Amino acid sequence: MIYARAKRVGLVLSLLFVLGLICNIQIPVSGAEDGSGYTTQNFPMQYLTIDVPDDYIRLDTSLKDADPIWEQAEIPDAKNAKEEYEARGVVAVYFVPDTHSYIYFVQKKTDEALRAFDISGYSDEDLIEYAKKILPEIENTEITVGTYAHPDMNMYKINLSETIEDGISEVTYGTIVNGMGIQFSMDDSRNKEGFKEELLVDFINHVKLTTKMTREEYEARVRKTWTTIGCFFGGGILLMVILYVISKQQQKKKKRKIEDVSKKLYDFRTRKKDGKVDLSGIKYEVETEYDAKLIEVYSTFNFWFKNIKKDIIMALIYVGFVGYATYLGSTFVLIVGITVAFILLYHRFSGKEKFQDNMMKRYEIKKKKSVTAVYRFYDEYFTLSGIDSIAEFIYPQVFRLANYQGYLFLYVSDDNALVIDVEKIPEEDRAEFIKYIYEKSR
Repeated sequence: MIYARAKRVGLVLSLLFVLGLICNIQIPVSGAEDGSGYTTQNFPMQYLTIDVPDDYIRLDTSLKDADPIWEQAEIPDAKNAKEEYEARGVVAVYFVPDTHSYIYFVQKKTDEALRAFDISGYSDEDLIEYAKKILPEIENTEITVGTYAHPDMNMYKINLSETIEDGISEVTYGTIVNGMGIQFSMDDSRNKEGFKEELLVDFINHVKLTTKMTREEYEARVRKTWTTIGCFFGGGILLMVILYVISKQQQKKKKRKIEDVSKKLYDFRTRKKDGKVDLSGIKYEVETEYDAKLIEVYSTFNFWFKNIKKDIIMALIYVGFVGYATYLGSTFVLIVGITVAFILLYHRFSGKEKFQDNMMKRYEIKKKKSVTAVYRFYDEYFTLSGIDSIAEFIYPQVFRLANYQGYLFLYVSDDNALVIDVEKIPEEDRAEFIKYIYEKSR
């Protein structure tokens, strides 16, 4: 049934929501161009932004292999390039069209970087000493180590030049801040003429740290993140357990109800066959026009108000989860939470529209404008004629009653109701009629 499907979609999306929390996915965001010739790109995972020249072409592992941008950046094999990026820990690569060269932005999350945590305040001597310590032994290579005073962080500078014929030269500027290694590099492996270190220096000068933490602040943030994940993961499991228990209880209750109704229906038909049911004495007779208005009201109630109490409880729980995460500083959770809410609302809205269209087609309302249903209520049962075929019901078959906008809905299943236009009953008899139906259907 449609509402049940909506609940299943909600559970799936909730699981994705929790998984997104656990993975702590953060997406780099590009700022708008401001006419300066640069665009600000935000890297929240690395706690920095870069003002990138507008003509530079950005490459990363999120691009599809068939994306034409690879060809623009003069890379013929995107798949191999992406594998190389993943192996090196590349966050992004920037192709410089004027010089046909590449600037590599690399992040290194290692135990060594976490132990060092922050070398951006080291003296030049200490930086050089640290850089020499992390350099591997490389044969036939001339190595020069220096420093660079970036406005936000001191950086080591490593020049590598292979002494063999057609050897490669590479320059790397790097540091460790917030417990992770950050490096920017260029080499002349693709274009000897395009290797210009001043391009890399200019690029690095447009890098800005957005957050600089002490080790204590970093550890507090990690604890906060795990607390958030624990709350949501535990809350998600608890919510699913509660929903499962409630669902099982409802199924058992429904099964008992169906079994009870089946026995009563069998008994009624047996007594009717034996002539022991009073077929005379109509208590009430009501005509109801099944038209566009009725179908609109019925569809609206069925999808938006039938389970309003449950929806409000679920919404409060959901808002509580999202609100708590936002309070803890998780903007990502807020964005995902709002997105999921919109998806669920759209699913509910589109389901209502489809249900309404199907009813319009079923009763050919666009062609006939309306069809008349006639309800006749007897002491033990009631009948419906005029739409579909003649149907007969006993009162215990009514699972639920709802009075909404002048219509009385007699639900004979979870999502299907017989609709009675209460306004067609004389005003002085309406209250007594509704009371009669409620008492008979208990």
